[in-house]
Amino acid sequence: MPRSDSGRLDPERARTIVEECYGEVLAYCRRHAPAGCEAADLAQETFLRFARSHGYRERGKPIAYLMRIARSTCVDASRRKRLETVRLDFDVAARESDEREAALDEALAKLPDGLREAVELRFGAGLGVNDVARGLGISRFSARRRINAALKALRKELEEGDAHGRN
Repeated sequence: MPRSDSGRLDPERARTIVEECYGEVLAYCRRHAPAGCEAADLAQETFLRFARSHGYRERGKPIAYLMRIARSTCVDASRRKRLETVRLDFDVAARESDEREAALDEALAKLPDGLREAVELRFGAGLGVNDVARGLGISRFSARRRINAALKALRKELEEGDAHGRN
C-alpha cells in the first residue's frame, strides 16, 4: 500500500478507499450502532482510525479491514453508552436515596423521644433488643414494643409522604 514517509496512508489511495467503501461501512454502522449514536459519526470514526492505523497493508480487500475497524468502533460506542447509562442510573439512585434519607430523618424527628431513641439504637447503632433495653433502662419487652411502634409510625409517615408526592 502506498504510504507516505510518516507511515500514513497515501492521501490519494485513502480517498479512493473511502469512495469505494463508505456506503458499506455506513450501512454496517447503521445496523450496529447503539441507540442514540449517529451511524454517520461512527462511520467517520472508522475511516479516521483506518487513516491513522499503521497495521493495514495492501493485502486483500480494504473493506475487510474497514469492517473490523467499524465493528470495534461500534463496540466501543456501545460500551460508552452503557457506561453513560450506569452513571445516569447511579446519579438518579443517589438522588432518590438522598430524598429517602431526608424523608426518613423528617419522619424520625416526628417520633416521640422514647420511640425515636429505641429505633435509633436498634438500627442506627446496630444494637440488639437486649442492648437497647439495657441502654434505655427498660425491659426487653418494652424495648421490643417501642421499636415496633416506632417502625409502624415511620412506615405510616413515609407512606403518607409518598401519597403526597414526597419521598
